[in-house]
Amino acid sequence: MTINQRISTYFLSIFVLFALIIILFSVRYEKSNAADKLAAQLEIYAEMLENGNQVQNLPDTTLRVSIIDFNGNVAYDNLFCVDTLDNHLERKEIREANRYGYGTALRHSTHNNQLYFYYAKKGENEYVRIAKPFDNRSDALPISYMPILVTLLLFGIATIGYYSTSLKFRSTIKTLKRLIERVDSGDKYNFPDNEFSEISEYIVRSYKKLERTQKALDMEREKLWAHLRLSKRGLCIFSPQRKEILSNELFIQYANLISDRPIQYSEKIFDIPELFDIVEFFDDKQRDYKNVLETKTMEVHKNDRILVVHGIVFPDKSCEITIDDITEREEQALLKRQLTQNISHELKTPVSSIQGFMETIINNPGMDPDKREFFIERCHAQAIRLSYLLQDISMLNKLDEGSGIFDRDDINLNDVIQNVLKDVSLELEEKNITTEVNLPCNATIKGNMSLLYSIFRNLVDNTLHYAGCNISIQINCFRVDNEFLHFSYADTGIGVDSKHLNHLFERFYRVDKGRSRKLGGTGLGLAIVKNAILFHQGRISAKHHPGGGLEFVFSLRKEPLPVID
Repeated sequence: MTINQRISTYFLSIFVLFALIIILFSVRYEKSNAADKLAAQLEIYAEMLENGNQVQNLPDTTLRVSIIDFNGNVAYDNLFCVDTLDNHLERKEIREANRYGYGTALRHSTHNNQLYFYYAKKGENEYVRIAKPFDNRSDALPISYMPILVTLLLFGIATIGYYSTSLKFRSTIKTLKRLIERVDSGDKYNFPDNEFSEISEYIVRSYKKLERTQKALDMEREKLWAHLRLSKRGLCIFSPQRKEILSNELFIQYANLISDRPIQYSEKIFDIPELFDIVEFFDDKQRDYKNVLETKTMEVHKNDRILVVHGIVFPDKSCEITIDDITEREEQALLKRQLTQNISHELKTPVSSIQGFMETIINNPGMDPDKREFFIERCHAQAIRLSYLLQDISMLNKLDEGSGIFDRDDINLNDVIQNVLKDVSLELEEKNITTEVNLPCNATIKGNMSLLYSIFRNLVDNTLHYAGCNISIQINCFRVDNEFLHFSYADTGIGVDSKHLNHLFERFYRVDKGRSRKLGGTGLGLAIVKNAILFHQGRISAKHHPGGGLEFVFSLRKEPLPVID
């Protein structure tokens, strides 16, 4: 059904309803008038009987006259034997006469099934009832059809008027509909040169403004949801009644880290005992409303995690809870303190050696030339070691500073690995180390060439320094999915003890400190590997290789995801 049809049906229904109400009212009014007239006529006859007139002397000889006592028994009836008549106390006209002094009723007699109009009048000791017989109800209560005809005539006139008005109204609606359709489709619309022009222009302006506002809101909503999904903080906003409005996945995860019982719904966070201070803060601020922004922060230590919980009460009494896991941040702070100490220790060794050798040369000008050359070579070796150490420290510092320092390009990892193996080919040949590389030809990611080179170069250097001779290296890309390339790097060297596996990626960690320094390692190679892989949003772990030696399993993301703090 079209809108025009609905409007027509609606107004027509109203007209019909009012017409029926008026007709019914007119019918009831006419019947009431007829009943009143008939009752007035019969009242005159009742007064005549009270004044001593006989029934047969009444002007209307068809009347039925009954005398009924106050108990309802018929004492006299001019047409029927009173013994055959039942008690009349519950008759409608008798009940009304008992209450109001007179009463009327239109019904069929239970004695002879004749239709009568009854009139009863209450006297001093009895009821006088007069009944006039009729063949049907229309004879007893005649209706004048003139008001009904007038009503129908007025209804017809109103219908014609409505129809002519609705034609113009529907034309206006059609014009408005065409206007909205053309504006919505982007077509240019010429406004009509009539009273509709001004409102049309206003509608178009309002529509376009609303459209711009809707687009802006949609964009902001998408940005908000993207922020919530990618945020490293758990966040949930609650209504003043503490019902969830929106939240992200991390919020439930962090809430379950704090709670001893599983939490399925965000609202259950208010039942966690460890967050009593935040809940009490909300209770106080929502109860003592001040129409200002209120905040509170607390720290929770639970399950070896450090979580910062931040509560906000907004001016409208809604509230927000954010949960931030700062465990890694605290660990990084501790690591930096340890790193400073380790750097100081690691720099001290080559600097002290260089200083000692140089002082010996300076203090012994007549030193044997061969011995002098030996000391100079040792100084040079320590200077090279110091240079490598500073380079590795600089690389780690850049990785710690963030991803904005390093550019990303489309990098083919086959080329990267081949460049690494070409650069160390002499060392591999000297130690009789063979290599086997199994990568798909399209092993390409969006990454940084320098960092990807350092990953494979440091892994190979680790093998060259510590794995031994007459071994093999295997580099495999064993899985490619929609997001990651998965690699394994393994050698068949001497390997390490199991207790060292979880510490290999720590900065300055050495399995054999004396041996590592003797071989020239800085203790930062695998730490650089781990951080370079993290830069490419992957993970790395170490394990024993089934064929002997050490195996590293790691992943590299094909396309980086944006990271929001």
